[in-house]
Amino acid sequence: MIKPFHLSFVVPDLNQAKEFYVNVLDCNVGRDNGKWLDILFFGHQITMHQEQPSMKAKAIDHFGPVLDKAEWQAVAEKLSSSGVAFQLPPTIKDNGTSAESGKYIVKDPAGNLLEFKYYGSFSTTIEAKNA
Repeated sequence: MIKPFHLSFVVPDLNQAKEFYVNVLDCNVGRDNGKWLDILFFGHQITMHQEQPSMKAKAIDHFGPVLDKAEWQAVAEKLSSSGVAFQLPPTIKDNGTSAESGKYIVKDPAGNLLEFKYYGSFSTTIEAKNA
């Protein structure tokens, strides 16, 4: 059973971030009090806080979902058609093998790098190995 993670960060413009995650990435809004909001990000919870003098926005190195290939492609098409620039264009390696994987990277309006991945065989690539 996959359990969702929670990630919280500060953004310089909460409305712009909300617009990107909802209208470009098709995510849903959870709680929203005007100063912070929850975004349901591919099954996970992201909480974004509006930047304040005591809380400055700092870009996150990168984070993102692991999707199945069809959803990975659909999100890439949506990003492209929305005019979002790829920092790393959609790339597939080991195409047609059991090690097949793909990724691309975009920036959100706050400058956070979002890395979208898929694995041809998620369980053999990601599963924990017992020592």
